[in-house]
Amino acid sequence: MGIILKGGTLVLEDSVIVGDIKINNELITEIGEKIVPLNDDTVIDVTGKQVLPGVIDAHVHYKMALGKVYTVDNFETGSRAALCGGVTTVIDYAEPIEGLSLLESLDYRVKEAKGHNFVDFSVHMTISGDTPYNLEDIKSFRNYGVNSLKLYTTYDFIMGYDMIFDVLRKAKEAGMVVTIHAEDNEIVATAVNDLKTQAKTGVEYHGVSRPSKAEYFAVERIIEMCEKEDLSAHIVHVSSGLTGELISNAKARGVKISAETCPHYLMLNDEVYKRSDAQLYVMQPPLRNERERIKLMDELLKGTFDFVTTDHCAYSPHQKFISKTFYETNGGIPGTETLLPIIYSQTVSAGKMDLLAMSKLLATNPAKKFGLYPKKGVLKVGSYGDVVVIDPDLEVVLSNEMMHTAADYTTFTGIKLKGYPIMTILRGKIAYRDGKFLMGDPLGNFISC
Repeated sequence: MGIILKGGTLVLEDSVIVGDIKINNELITEIGEKIVPLNDDTVIDVTGKQVLPGVIDAHVHYKMALGKVYTVDNFETGSRAALCGGVTTVIDYAEPIEGLSLLESLDYRVKEAKGHNFVDFSVHMTISGDTPYNLEDIKSFRNYGVNSLKLYTTYDFIMGYDMIFDVLRKAKEAGMVVTIHAEDNEIVATAVNDLKTQAKTGVEYHGVSRPSKAEYFAVERIIEMCEKEDLSAHIVHVSSGLTGELISNAKARGVKISAETCPHYLMLNDEVYKRSDAQLYVMQPPLRNERERIKLMDELLKGTFDFVTTDHCAYSPHQKFISKTFYETNGGIPGTETLLPIIYSQTVSAGKMDLLAMSKLLATNPAKKFGLYPKKGVLKVGSYGDVVVIDPDLEVVLSNEMMHTAADYTTFTGIKLKGYPIMTILRGKIAYRDGKFLMGDPLGNFISC
Protein backbone atom coordinates (compact mmCIF):
# COMPACT_ATOMS: atom_id res chain seq x y z
CA MET A 1 0.00 0.00 0.00
CA GLY A 2 1.53 3.25 -1.13
CA ILE A 3 0.86 6.96 -0.80
CA ILE A 4 0.46 9.15 -3.87
CA LEU A 5 0.55 12.93 -3.58
CA LYS A 6 -1.15 14.25 -6.71
CA GLY A 7 -0.89 17.54 -8.53
CA GLY A 8 1.53 19.36 -6.25
CA THR A 9 4.48 21.61 -6.99
CA LEU A 10 7.35 19.16 -6.50
CA VAL A 11 10.73 20.56 -5.47
CA LEU A 12 13.19 18.06 -6.91
CA GLU A 13 16.97 18.15 -6.62
CA ASP A 14 17.59 20.49 -9.55
CA SER A 15 14.14 21.49 -10.78
CA VAL A 16 10.61 22.34 -9.74
CA ILE A 17 7.73 20.60 -11.55
CA VAL A 18 4.00 20.09 -11.15
CA GLY A 19 3.24 16.41 -10.83
CA ASP A 20 2.75 13.36 -8.64
CA ILE A 21 5.00 11.47 -6.25
CA LYS A 22 4.53 7.95 -4.90
CA ILE A 23 5.99 6.46 -1.74
CA ASN A 24 5.90 2.73 -1.08
CA ASN A 25 7.69 0.63 1.56
CA GLU A 26 9.42 3.72 3.01
CA LEU A 27 10.96 4.80 -0.31
CA ILE A 28 10.04 7.12 -3.14
CA THR A 29 9.20 4.77 -5.98
CA GLU A 30 7.85 7.04 -8.70
CA ILE A 31 7.77 10.71 -9.72
CA GLY A 32 5.75 11.79 -12.75
CA GLU A 33 2.94 13.82 -14.22
CA LYS A 34 0.11 11.32 -13.86
CA ILE A 35 0.86 8.34 -11.65
CA VAL A 36 -1.85 5.69 -11.89
CA PRO A 37 -2.78 4.45 -8.41
CA LEU A 38 -3.17 0.79 -7.53
CA ASN A 39 -6.26 -0.37 -5.70
CA ASP A 40 -4.69 -0.16 -2.25
CA ASP A 41 -2.87 3.15 -2.73
CA THR A 42 -3.85 6.19 -0.68
CA VAL A 43 -4.25 9.19 -2.98
CA ILE A 44 -3.98 12.71 -1.56
CA ASP A 45 -4.72 15.76 -3.69
CA VAL A 46 -2.10 18.45 -3.07
CA THR A 47 -3.00 20.71 -5.96
CA GLY A 48 -1.83 24.25 -5.23
CA LYS A 49 0.48 23.01 -2.48
CA GLN A 50 4.28 22.71 -2.49
CA VAL A 51 5.95 19.36 -1.89
CA LEU A 52 9.52 19.42 -0.58
CA PRO A 53 11.98 16.91 0.89
CA GLY A 54 11.70 16.63 4.66
CA VAL A 55 13.77 19.27 6.41
CA ILE A 56 17.03 18.33 8.15
CA ASP A 57 17.83 20.28 11.30
CA ALA A 58 21.53 19.51 11.57
CA HIS A 59 22.01 21.13 15.00
CA VAL A 60 19.81 20.12 17.94
CA HIS A 61 20.36 19.33 21.60
CA TYR A 62 17.71 16.96 22.96
CA LYS A 63 18.01 15.64 26.52
CA MET A 64 21.23 17.57 27.01
CA ALA A 65 22.73 17.78 30.48
CA LEU A 66 24.16 21.02 31.80
CA GLY A 67 25.46 20.04 35.22
CA LYS A 68 22.45 18.55 36.97
CA VAL A 69 19.98 20.36 34.72
CA TYR A 70 18.59 18.79 31.54
CA THR A 71 17.02 20.60 28.64
CA VAL A 72 13.25 20.38 28.94
CA ASP A 73 12.91 18.76 25.51
CA ASN A 74 13.92 15.14 25.57
CA PHE A 75 14.11 12.98 22.45
CA GLU A 76 10.35 12.38 22.35
CA THR A 77 9.12 15.95 22.84
CA GLY A 78 11.82 17.57 20.74
CA SER A 79 11.36 15.25 17.79
CA ARG A 80 7.56 15.44 18.03
CA ALA A 81 7.79 19.22 17.68
CA ALA A 82 10.19 18.75 14.78
CA LEU A 83 7.71 16.65 12.82
CA CYS A 84 5.00 19.25 13.34
CA GLY A 85 7.27 21.77 11.60
CA GLY A 86 8.20 19.61 8.60
CA VAL A 87 11.51 18.32 9.98
CA THR A 88 12.08 14.60 9.36
CA THR A 89 15.74 14.28 10.38
CA VAL A 90 17.82 15.87 13.14
CA ILE A 91 21.49 15.69 13.99
CA ASP A 92 22.12 15.69 17.73
CA TYR A 93 25.35 15.46 19.73
CA ALA A 94 27.31 12.75 21.50
CA GLU A 95 29.69 13.94 24.19
CA PRO A 96 32.57 12.22 25.98
CA ILE A 97 31.43 10.22 29.01
CA GLU A 98 33.78 9.70 31.92
CA GLY A 99 34.95 6.12 32.09
CA LEU A 100 34.07 5.35 28.48
CA SER A 101 36.14 5.61 25.33
CA LEU A 102 35.09 8.11 22.70
CA LEU A 103 33.59 5.35 20.55
CA GLU A 104 31.76 3.90 23.55
CA SER A 105 30.43 7.39 24.36
CA LEU A 106 29.15 7.71 20.81
CA ASP A 107 27.48 4.30 20.97
CA TYR A 108 25.91 5.15 24.33
CA ARG A 109 24.29 8.31 22.92
CA VAL A 110 22.94 6.56 19.83
CA LYS A 111 21.46 3.74 21.92
CA GLU A 112 20.02 6.31 24.35
CA ALA A 113 18.14 7.97 21.49
CA LYS A 114 16.98 4.82 19.69
CA GLY A 115 13.33 4.06 20.27
CA HIS A 116 12.65 7.56 21.58
CA ASN A 117 12.87 9.73 18.46
CA PHE A 118 9.84 10.49 16.31
CA VAL A 119 12.20 11.58 13.51
CA ASP A 120 15.26 9.91 12.03
CA PHE A 121 18.55 11.06 13.50
CA SER A 122 22.30 11.13 13.33
CA VAL A 123 24.86 12.66 15.70
CA HIS A 124 28.01 14.77 15.74
CA MET A 125 30.77 13.44 18.01
CA THR A 126 32.14 16.03 20.43
CA ILE A 127 35.82 16.14 21.37
CA SER A 128 36.88 18.44 24.19
CA GLY A 129 40.26 19.92 24.94
CA ASP A 130 40.92 17.45 27.76
CA THR A 131 39.77 14.40 25.81
CA PRO A 132 42.57 12.05 24.72
CA TYR A 133 42.13 11.23 21.04
CA ASN A 134 44.09 9.92 18.08
CA LEU A 135 43.62 9.31 14.39
CA GLU A 136 42.24 5.82 14.95
CA ASP A 137 39.57 7.22 17.28
CA ILE A 138 38.46 9.65 14.58
CA LYS A 139 38.42 6.91 11.95
CA SER A 140 36.32 4.73 14.27
CA PHE A 141 33.54 7.33 14.28
CA ARG A 142 33.34 7.16 10.50
CA ASN A 143 33.24 3.37 10.59
CA TYR A 144 30.41 3.59 13.13
CA GLY A 145 28.36 5.69 10.71
CA VAL A 146 29.06 9.26 11.84
CA ASN A 147 31.07 11.63 9.65
CA SER A 148 31.28 14.79 11.78
CA LEU A 149 33.05 16.09 14.87
CA LYS A 150 32.15 18.99 17.14
CA LEU A 151 34.79 21.26 18.69
CA TYR A 152 34.40 24.28 20.96
CA THR A 153 36.66 27.30 21.37
CA THR A 154 34.94 28.12 24.67
CA TYR A 155 32.96 26.50 27.53
CA ASP A 156 34.09 23.46 29.52
CA PHE A 157 34.67 21.69 26.20
CA ILE A 158 37.19 24.36 25.19
CA MET A 159 39.92 23.30 22.78
CA GLY A 160 42.94 25.47 22.10
CA TYR A 161 43.66 26.64 18.58
CA ASP A 162 46.77 24.43 18.29
CA MET A 163 44.73 21.35 19.13
CA ILE A 164 41.98 22.42 16.71
CA PHE A 165 44.66 22.65 14.01
CA ASP A 166 45.71 19.09 14.85
CA VAL A 167 42.13 17.78 14.75
CA LEU A 168 41.55 19.46 11.37
CA ARG A 169 44.60 17.66 9.98
CA LYS A 170 43.54 14.28 11.35
CA ALA A 171 39.96 14.81 10.19
CA LYS A 172 41.17 15.47 6.66
CA GLU A 173 43.00 12.15 6.66
CA ALA A 174 39.97 10.34 8.06
CA GLY A 175 37.46 12.04 5.73
CA MET A 176 35.55 13.65 8.59
CA VAL A 177 33.72 16.97 8.78
CA VAL A 178 34.78 19.24 11.65
CA THR A 179 32.08 21.55 13.01
CA ILE A 180 33.15 24.31 15.39
CA HIS A 181 31.44 26.55 17.93
CA ALA A 182 33.57 29.64 17.36
CA GLU A 183 33.76 32.27 20.12
CA ASP A 184 37.22 33.22 21.34
CA ASN A 185 37.35 32.24 25.00
CA GLU A 186 39.84 34.92 26.05
CA ILE A 187 37.72 37.72 24.60
CA VAL A 188 34.59 36.31 26.25
CA ALA A 189 36.29 35.76 29.62
CA THR A 190 37.67 39.29 29.63
CA ALA A 191 34.27 40.79 28.81
CA VAL A 192 32.53 38.70 31.48
CA ASN A 193 35.09 39.60 34.16
CA ASP A 194 34.91 43.30 33.30
CA LEU A 195 31.12 43.28 33.62
CA LYS A 196 31.21 41.43 36.92
CA THR A 197 33.77 43.89 38.27
CA GLN A 198 31.39 46.72 37.36
CA ALA A 199 28.43 44.85 38.92
CA LYS A 200 26.76 44.77 35.49
CA THR A 201 25.39 41.27 35.77
CA GLY A 202 21.80 41.63 34.54
CA VAL A 203 20.56 39.83 31.44
CA GLU A 204 20.60 43.17 29.61
CA TYR A 205 24.38 42.72 29.42
CA HIS A 206 24.27 39.29 27.80
CA GLY A 207 25.19 40.58 24.35
CA VAL A 208 28.02 42.68 25.77
CA SER A 209 29.39 39.66 27.63
CA ARG A 210 29.92 37.69 24.42
CA PRO A 211 30.68 40.37 21.79
CA SER A 212 30.58 39.64 18.08
CA LYS A 213 34.32 40.30 17.90
CA ALA A 214 34.81 37.05 19.85
CA GLU A 215 33.07 35.13 17.08
CA TYR A 216 34.87 37.06 14.34
CA PHE A 217 38.30 36.50 15.91
CA ALA A 218 37.78 32.76 16.38
CA VAL A 219 36.47 32.27 12.84
CA GLU A 220 39.39 34.29 11.49
CA ARG A 221 41.85 31.92 13.24
CA ILE A 222 40.06 28.86 11.83
CA ILE A 223 40.07 30.30 8.32
CA GLU A 224 43.83 30.89 8.63
CA MET A 225 44.36 27.23 9.54
CA CYS A 226 42.26 26.00 6.63
CA GLU A 227 43.97 28.33 4.18
CA LYS A 228 47.47 27.48 5.34
CA GLU A 229 47.23 23.71 4.84
CA ASP A 230 44.21 23.23 2.55
CA LEU A 231 42.03 21.99 5.39
CA SER A 232 38.28 22.35 5.81
CA ALA A 233 36.00 23.38 8.68
CA HIS A 234 32.33 24.13 9.26
CA ILE A 235 31.26 27.03 11.51
CA VAL A 236 28.02 26.55 13.42
CA HIS A 237 25.39 29.13 14.41
CA VAL A 238 27.01 32.25 12.92
CA SER A 239 25.36 35.17 14.71
CA SER A 240 26.76 38.27 13.00
CA GLY A 241 26.73 39.52 9.43
CA LEU A 242 30.31 40.68 9.96
CA THR A 243 31.39 37.08 10.49
CA GLY A 244 29.28 36.11 7.51
CA GLU A 245 31.19 38.57 5.34
CA LEU A 246 34.49 37.16 6.63
CA ILE A 247 33.38 33.65 5.60
CA SER A 248 32.13 34.89 2.23
CA ASN A 249 35.47 36.50 1.45
CA ALA A 250 37.32 33.35 2.46
CA LYS A 251 35.13 31.24 0.21
CA ALA A 252 35.84 33.62 -2.68
CA ARG A 253 39.56 32.94 -2.15
CA GLY A 254 38.94 29.20 -2.35
CA VAL A 255 39.16 28.44 1.36
CA LYS A 256 37.29 25.25 2.29
CA ILE A 257 35.08 26.85 4.89
CA SER A 258 31.34 26.26 5.25
CA ALA A 259 28.84 27.69 7.71
CA GLU A 260 25.33 27.69 9.07
CA THR A 261 23.22 30.33 10.75
CA CYS A 262 19.92 30.20 12.64
CA PRO A 263 16.47 31.79 12.28
CA HIS A 264 16.75 33.72 15.56
CA TYR A 265 19.89 35.53 14.41
CA LEU A 266 18.16 36.38 11.14
CA MET A 267 14.93 37.61 12.76
CA LEU A 268 15.74 39.09 16.17
CA ASN A 269 18.19 41.64 17.55
CA ASP A 270 19.71 42.42 20.93
CA GLU A 271 16.94 44.88 21.87
CA VAL A 272 15.12 41.89 23.41
CA TYR A 273 17.68 41.84 26.23
CA LYS A 274 16.08 45.03 27.55
CA ARG A 275 12.74 43.27 28.01
CA SER A 276 11.33 41.96 31.28
CA ASP A 277 11.36 38.43 29.80
CA ALA A 278 14.88 38.77 28.43
CA GLN A 279 15.95 35.40 29.86
CA LEU A 280 13.82 33.67 27.22
CA TYR A 281 16.18 35.04 24.56
CA VAL A 282 19.48 34.05 26.14
CA MET A 283 21.54 31.77 23.92
CA GLN A 284 25.18 31.52 22.93
CA PRO A 285 26.29 33.33 20.84
CA PRO A 286 23.87 36.14 21.74
CA LEU A 287 21.63 38.08 19.39
CA ARG A 288 23.39 41.01 17.71
CA ASN A 289 22.50 44.61 16.92
CA GLU A 290 20.12 45.48 14.11
CA ARG A 291 22.89 46.44 11.69
CA GLU A 292 24.59 43.06 12.08
CA ARG A 293 21.24 41.27 11.81
CA ILE A 294 20.38 42.97 8.52
CA LYS A 295 23.82 42.16 7.17
CA LEU A 296 23.43 38.54 8.24
CA MET A 297 20.20 38.26 6.24
CA ASP A 298 21.96 39.82 3.27
CA GLU A 299 24.71 37.21 3.54
CA LEU A 300 22.11 34.45 3.63
CA LEU A 301 20.40 35.76 0.50
CA LYS A 302 23.65 36.09 -1.41
CA GLY A 303 24.56 32.46 -0.70
CA THR A 304 27.19 32.71 2.02
CA PHE A 305 25.57 30.09 4.24
CA ASP A 306 25.42 26.43 3.29
CA PHE A 307 22.38 25.72 5.40
CA VAL A 308 20.21 26.95 8.26
CA THR A 309 19.82 25.10 11.57
CA THR A 310 18.24 25.97 14.91
CA ASP A 311 20.66 24.98 17.70
CA HIS A 312 17.46 23.79 19.42
CA CYS A 313 18.32 23.74 23.12
CA ALA A 314 15.06 24.21 24.96
CA TYR A 315 14.54 25.21 28.57
CA SER A 316 11.22 25.92 30.21
CA PRO A 317 10.40 29.46 31.38
CA HIS A 318 10.88 28.20 34.93
CA GLN A 319 14.40 27.02 34.07
CA LYS A 320 15.06 30.35 32.37
CA PHE A 321 13.72 32.70 35.04
CA ILE A 322 15.45 30.90 37.91
CA SER A 323 18.29 33.40 37.45
CA LYS A 324 18.49 37.11 36.70
CA THR A 325 22.15 37.24 35.66
CA PHE A 326 23.50 36.81 32.14
CA TYR A 327 26.07 34.25 33.26
CA GLU A 328 23.71 32.02 35.27
CA THR A 329 20.68 32.00 32.95
CA ASN A 330 20.39 28.70 31.11
CA GLY A 331 21.47 29.44 27.55
CA GLY A 332 19.42 28.01 24.72
CA ILE A 333 16.06 28.35 23.01
CA PRO A 334 13.56 26.08 21.22
CA GLY A 335 13.40 26.35 17.44
CA THR A 336 13.14 23.16 15.36
CA GLU A 337 9.39 23.42 14.83
CA THR A 338 9.61 26.95 13.42
CA LEU A 339 12.71 26.46 11.24
CA LEU A 340 10.88 25.83 7.97
CA PRO A 341 7.97 28.29 8.40
CA ILE A 342 10.27 31.15 9.48
CA ILE A 343 12.75 30.68 6.63
CA TYR A 344 10.00 30.04 4.08
CA SER A 345 8.08 33.17 5.03
CA GLN A 346 11.16 35.39 5.16
CA THR A 347 12.63 34.19 1.87
CA VAL A 348 10.21 32.43 -0.51
CA SER A 349 7.02 34.25 0.50
CA ALA A 350 8.91 37.53 0.54
CA GLY A 351 10.09 36.93 -3.03
CA LYS A 352 13.77 36.93 -2.00
CA MET A 353 14.58 33.27 -2.69
CA ASP A 354 13.12 30.54 -4.88
CA LEU A 355 11.80 27.22 -3.62
CA LEU A 356 14.71 25.23 -4.99
CA ALA A 357 17.33 27.37 -3.27
CA MET A 358 15.46 27.18 0.03
CA SER A 359 15.10 23.40 -0.25
CA LYS A 360 18.86 23.09 -0.69
CA LEU A 361 19.42 25.26 2.40
CA LEU A 362 17.10 23.23 4.61
CA ALA A 363 17.47 19.71 3.24
CA THR A 364 19.85 18.88 0.38
CA ASN A 365 22.96 20.72 1.57
CA PRO A 366 23.01 19.36 5.15
CA ALA A 367 22.27 15.87 3.80
CA LYS A 368 25.30 16.08 1.52
CA LYS A 369 27.55 17.61 4.18
CA PHE A 370 26.85 14.98 6.79
CA GLY A 371 26.71 11.87 4.63
CA LEU A 372 22.92 11.40 4.54
CA TYR A 373 22.48 12.05 0.82
CA PRO A 374 20.80 10.60 -1.26
CA LYS A 375 18.90 8.70 1.41
CA LYS A 376 17.84 12.05 2.81
CA GLY A 377 17.49 15.64 1.65
CA VAL A 378 16.01 15.10 -1.80
CA LEU A 379 12.87 13.96 -3.61
CA LYS A 380 14.34 11.23 -5.78
CA VAL A 381 13.36 7.68 -6.72
CA GLY A 382 15.11 5.41 -4.24
CA SER A 383 15.38 8.04 -1.50
CA TYR A 384 13.46 7.76 1.74
CA GLY A 385 9.86 8.93 1.52
CA ASP A 386 10.45 12.01 3.69
CA VAL A 387 8.14 14.77 2.54
CA VAL A 388 6.76 18.04 3.82
CA VAL A 389 3.76 19.69 2.18
CA ILE A 390 3.44 23.47 2.44
CA ASP A 391 0.34 25.56 1.89
CA PRO A 392 1.88 28.72 0.39
CA ASP A 393 -1.26 30.78 1.07
CA LEU A 394 -1.79 29.79 4.69
CA GLU A 395 -1.22 32.76 6.99
CA VAL A 396 -0.29 32.05 10.59
CA VAL A 397 0.50 34.22 13.58
CA LEU A 398 2.92 32.26 15.75
CA SER A 399 1.90 31.83 19.37
CA ASN A 400 3.14 29.88 22.35
CA GLU A 401 -0.07 27.85 22.30
CA MET A 402 0.73 26.51 18.81
CA MET A 403 4.07 25.03 19.81
CA HIS A 404 4.65 21.35 20.57
CA THR A 405 7.97 21.80 22.39
CA ALA A 406 7.98 21.04 26.12
CA ALA A 407 9.36 24.56 26.57
CA ASP A 408 5.85 25.84 25.82
CA TYR A 409 7.06 29.01 24.16
CA THR A 410 8.59 30.38 20.99
CA THR A 411 10.90 33.37 20.67
CA PHE A 412 8.89 34.27 17.54
CA THR A 413 5.51 34.72 19.21
CA GLY A 414 3.37 37.34 17.47
CA ILE A 415 5.25 37.09 14.16
CA LYS A 416 2.94 36.73 11.15
CA LEU A 417 3.98 34.19 8.54
CA LYS A 418 2.71 33.38 5.09
CA GLY A 419 3.13 29.75 4.08
CA TYR A 420 3.07 26.92 6.61
CA PRO A 421 3.62 23.13 6.63
CA ILE A 422 0.37 21.19 6.65
CA MET A 423 1.69 17.64 6.29
CA THR A 424 4.83 15.74 7.21
CA ILE A 425 5.59 12.24 5.97
CA LEU A 426 8.42 10.20 7.51
CA ARG A 427 9.58 7.22 5.45
CA GLY A 428 6.13 6.83 3.92
CA LYS A 429 4.12 7.29 7.12
CA ILE A 430 1.93 10.37 7.54
CA ALA A 431 3.13 11.75 10.87
CA TYR A 432 1.46 15.15 10.92
CA ARG A 433 -1.48 16.50 8.94
CA ASP A 434 -3.64 19.61 9.21
CA GLY A 435 -2.62 20.40 12.76
CA LYS A 436 -2.87 16.85 14.09
CA PHE A 437 0.04 14.66 15.18
CA LEU A 438 -0.65 11.17 13.85
CA MET A 439 2.40 9.05 14.74
CA GLY A 440 1.61 6.86 17.72
CA ASP A 441 5.05 5.54 18.56
CA PRO A 442 8.50 7.04 18.02
CA LEU A 443 9.62 5.33 14.80
CA GLY A 444 12.73 7.36 14.08
CA ASN A 445 15.87 5.44 13.08
CA PHE A 446 19.57 6.14 13.38
CA ILE A 447 20.76 6.95 9.84
CA SER A 448 24.41 6.18 9.24
CA CYS A 449 26.56 8.12 6.81
